[in-house]
Amino acid sequence: MPGATPGWLDQFQAFGVVHMLVTLVAVVLILGSCILGRRWRATGRDRSEIRLRGGWVGFTIGWQALATLWYLVHWDVGVSLPLHVCDLAAWIAPFALWLQVRWLRSLLYFWAIALSTQAFFTPVVQDGVGRLEFWLFWIGHLQIVGSAIYDAAVLGYRPRLRDLIFAALALAGYGVVMLALNLAIGTNYGYVGRSNPSAPTVIDHLGPWPGRVFLLYALAVVAMVLTWVVWPVCARLAGDAERGGVT
Repeated sequence: MPGATPGWLDQFQAFGVVHMLVTLVAVVLILGSCILGRRWRATGRDRSEIRLRGGWVGFTIGWQALATLWYLVHWDVGVSLPLHVCDLAAWIAPFALWLQVRWLRSLLYFWAIALSTQAFFTPVVQDGVGRLEFWLFWIGHLQIVGSAIYDAAVLGYRPRLRDLIFAALALAGYGVVMLALNLAIGTNYGYVGRSNPSAPTVIDHLGPWPGRVFLLYALAVVAMVLTWVVWPVCARLAGDAERGGVT
């Protein structure tokens, strides 16, 4: 129909062209910032790296404040409270990057890399490019995942076993609180409520509630273990290669 609004402006289609473009742009931005940050730190231009990081921190705080305000103004008890793991991780991210406090960095690393990255594979957003919700979702997740990768690639964060245990226990505590809240007000924060997400996700294949809550947590812990174990494995392989080179 002449003059009709393109569908991609109003509705997001998972695994469509827009999805692929968004993911590509996110990868380019994350890689570019990490390359710049590493280069500046390697060449003694620490002030340049700090300015880059400070700008990102300020942008993240400002954007998350805008997102929180927007959802509160457009009140819906099921979506307006910033209580999903990604909502919390988005606020953890700027303080972890700037303050470099270990427990904040640990939560950011595990909750971002193991959990929030799923947004790029099974996004629950349904609004298209012409809607603010689209930008709130994708920029917010870029800030979470990008911050965690930057902290590891540029600032040298390396997870330890006790960091993994802390993040897993924190997630368990979060799940218990969200389960109680969801039962009380009929919502699905943390995806541990009775209802399914609005878009297809792995949760749809975990069986009925409440048993799927335990399976979901188990999958999350497995993902966190995988994001931790890669570091000691790589260190072991690097050590073996170095010893092999010496001999």
